[in-house]
Amino acid sequence: MTSRRTLLAGAATLGISSPTFCLAHEQKPFVEGKDFILVDPPVTYPARPILVHEFFAYTCPHCYRLAPLMHEYAESVASDPQVQVIPVPVAWEESFELFPKIYYAFEALGRLQELHMPFWEWMLQGEHPWNSVPEAQVDIEKWVGEHGIDASHWNNTLESFVVRNKVRQATQTWQQYDIDSTPVIGIAGRFITAPHMIGS
Repeated sequence: MTSRRTLLAGAATLGISSPTFCLAHEQKPFVEGKDFILVDPPVTYPARPILVHEFFAYTCPHCYRLAPLMHEYAESVASDPQVQVIPVPVAWEESFELFPKIYYAFEALGRLQELHMPFWEWMLQGEHPWNSVPEAQVDIEKWVGEHGIDASHWNNTLESFVVRNKVRQATQTWQQYDIDSTPVIGIAGRFITAPHMIGS
């Protein structure tokens, strides 16, 4: 049976590539404030499946580097009905909600797996002298157009009820966990950990 401790061990060692380190670390007692932080008050979720929330931002290079490891972890537990890994895009300000909307628009269009990482790479490695959200939207519309998505269809999806509702739910989730940085991993509404806590 998958336990919260096992998940905490897995999440806490995602920033370390050595399997030996992961196994050794799992045998040691976890230290609150060093390996993890208790969520206070805890977020109420059903006991099963245990929810693992991956909080990220498209503007965060550290999140981008963690993403392949999180994907690998999600794949490793995909067949376990007791665990569910949920990526949660974060926007600290309302003006940045464009980026969570993009994530959920990819999902709504059935293109998430195909476009998520390429878009993220373009976001971080391209030169984008944006001074406003409308300027960003123009360039992003061009980018999705280059990947076969009609501009009208894209904008309708971006502003759809489904996408807006998912952004609202994502905002509620990261606010309930009371996170103030990314990347962060939330477990069962009770713990948060992050790569920067490894070896601290």
